[in-house]
Amino acid sequence: MNSEPETPAPYTAKLIAELVGVHVARVRVWQRRGWIVPVSETHRLAWFDFTELTVARNLAQLEQAGATPKLLARKLAEIHRHWPDVGRPLAELSLVLDGRQLLVRRGGGLVEPGGQLRMDFDALADEVLEPPAAVLTSAQFLSRQQPDATPEQFAAWATEQDEAGNLKLAAELYRVALAAGGPQPELCFQLAEALYRAGDLPAARERYFTAIELDENYVEARANLGCVLLDLGEKELAVAAFEGALRSHEAYADAHYHLARTLDELGQAGEAAAHWSRFLDLAPDSPWADEARERLS
Repeated sequence: MNSEPETPAPYTAKLIAELVGVHVARVRVWQRRGWIVPVSETHRLAWFDFTELTVARNLAQLEQAGATPKLLARKLAEIHRHWPDVGRPLAELSLVLDGRQLLVRRGGGLVEPGGQLRMDFDALADEVLEPPAAVLTSAQFLSRQQPDATPEQFAAWATEQDEAGNLKLAAELYRVALAAGGPQPELCFQLAEALYRAGDLPAARERYFTAIELDENYVEARANLGCVLLDLGEKELAVAAFEGALRSHEAYADAHYHLARTLDELGQAGEAAAHWSRFLDLAPDSPWADEARERLS
């Protein structure tokens, strides 16, 4: 799925994150788990349609109500077992977190994932929400794992810790996975994301560079590198990163937005205007569209 569509679906992971009020890392978790599904991909950049945006809104509401990814995964598995005809519960059913219980709205009633119709809202089940994951050192974590773990297992453990917010441990496990299995662009990108969120900007910068060296058309890595470079005060290099992303995928609205802002900050208003205009063409309903219109006016 790497051919560039003439008219891509309107939403990237970053735009969905802005629209539903979560960090983009959470949207990537939902994508990795298969809860939101891109309708197309261009050089590893996923594009989502309105259906997936609706699913993302539901997921954001469930997580804000206290449902962790682990709890949701367990409950979705129960729904699959009870209703095998439902291919994508998050897209086909209405899920409600009531107190400490996940309910399914189907056929006009609320049903527990096990299948029992739920009418008594005063009798809450004893489902305990997942406690925050303990923050371990890498040595403590690895001492509990199988000594012959594969690179794929290390990567899975890294993703699990990443989801739980244990960014330092996640970064170390991503490094172990890369050392054991060799460099992979996607793992380098995930490591860079974890480092970025942890505030280690120089390390994130290098890992984004590595991802690009492994896949020169990794457009999200180029765009995110540009954002890191901006945070590091390297605006000219950031411009080059955003321009590189657009050379790989001209219809990437986020890159036009960041490039336009950076060019404005560098006093290059004429060049910025072209990118503000193109951004509005591509994403007229974006949360940043008003800013673009203001800049152009």
